[in-house]
Amino acid sequence: MCFLMSNSFNNKIIQGAVVTLTMSRSACYGYDQRCEIFGTEGLASVGNEHTNSAVIAGSSGFLQSRLKHSFPERFDVAFGAELETFTNAILDSEAWPITREDCIATQKVADAGRRSSETNEVVFI
Repeated sequence: MCFLMSNSFNNKIIQGAVVTLTMSRSACYGYDQRCEIFGTEGLASVGNEHTNSAVIAGSSGFLQSRLKHSFPERFDVAFGAELETFTNAILDSEAWPITREDCIATQKVADAGRRSSETNEVVFI
């Protein structure tokens, strides 16, 4: 097994949907972070980005590039959009798209995940 440090988080949320977050900062094939949300109506998933989109298929299977490694490689577009939004809020007085309530709700989810991991029990929010 090539995982040196990894973490997985499973969470059952409203109306029975299941969320699974898996990440490894040191997988031998790259920085692995995935998210799946599975419910009665279907599935939403976010996969890993590869260094390029080339895929080679043959009789022995598929080959493709390594995963993007560093934070700047994986999130450069998102960080640029965040800076642009911040700049627009400061210079053009545009509304900030994230509310205080959004931040509090996100922190509650993170705290519940940590408590659940520490106690190995279900934590309700």
